[in-house]
Amino acid sequence: MTRFLKWTKRIGLGLIALVIFLLVIGFIFEKISRNDAEKIAPDGNFVKIENHRLHYYKTGNGGPTVVFETAFDPAGHLQWYNIQQKLPTSFTSISYDRAGILWSERGQNPKSGEQMAKELHLLLEKANLPKPYILVGHSFGGTLVRFFINKYPKDVGGVILTDSQCPDDKRYLSPELYKMVNQGLPSGFLKFANNFGLARLMFKGMFPNSKEYEYQNSIMPALLYKSADVVLEEQDKMNSIKKEASKIKSFGNIPLLVLTVTDKNRYDSFIKDEKLKAEMLNAWSNMQKDFLLLSTDSKQILGQTAAIISIRTSQKLLKIRSMRW
Repeated sequence: MTRFLKWTKRIGLGLIALVIFLLVIGFIFEKISRNDAEKIAPDGNFVKIENHRLHYYKTGNGGPTVVFETAFDPAGHLQWYNIQQKLPTSFTSISYDRAGILWSERGQNPKSGEQMAKELHLLLEKANLPKPYILVGHSFGGTLVRFFINKYPKDVGGVILTDSQCPDDKRYLSPELYKMVNQGLPSGFLKFANNFGLARLMFKGMFPNSKEYEYQNSIMPALLYKSADVVLEEQDKMNSIKKEASKIKSFGNIPLLVLTVTDKNRYDSFIKDEKLKAEMLNAWSNMQKDFLLLSTDSKQILGQTAAIISIRTSQKLLKIRSMRW
């Protein structure tokens, strides 16, 4: 018995020593990786917003300006990078990194929907981007554009919601499903992982593993250490942002396109219960249809995959430019 306890103790101490060794290696790896990441040149430009700088990526020239708002994601403007390459250069397109994401500085402003709309508007003004603005919001970005439209309606020539988040999704979901889809990321663990090189490994390869996405798959993990804490901060503010956004119920007569993915297998990876999956598909369909009520001039376009939606977005942008201005 005594010998067994001694061996158990030795094994335990050995495992602790191994964990400490791996953490030290991870910490050193993270420091070296961050030092290398600081040498990566930004792919866009900067404007100063009050006490910090925001990074944006621009293509094309001339009006209108298509403004891409990103989802809840550390990838920032990289979400829209490939789509911008495919758009006509006869008008301007811009994507940007919200404060604290990728190359944008965090600043001191609160992470509220109204404040983020104000910062985006200042960015567009200071970058001298031509009006009107056609706002394109995906997922959480679709919630955020509501604040911009509410605050600066005269500057908006059209809105495109691409598989947008519904800010009052609680109305459409059962308590069990609502809790499941709104549980969020494990903040404590990710903050720990971000300091020891684990987070960049976990988020490696978020984009498709193809040559078309090589750039995004190299930049996003490299700069994750800058984005991680702010993404978690946005998550902490998510409920309050959604609550305020749900009060914005009308875009007036601003033209609105609702682009919706109809892939029935889209939830297979995280909803195993067939009944809950069916509920989610039905609820998502109803949420997307109800977005049409936001504007007196609205239309929905359905697609089987995100790729189809993206292509159709590109095609419709040229048409929406003449709908209001």
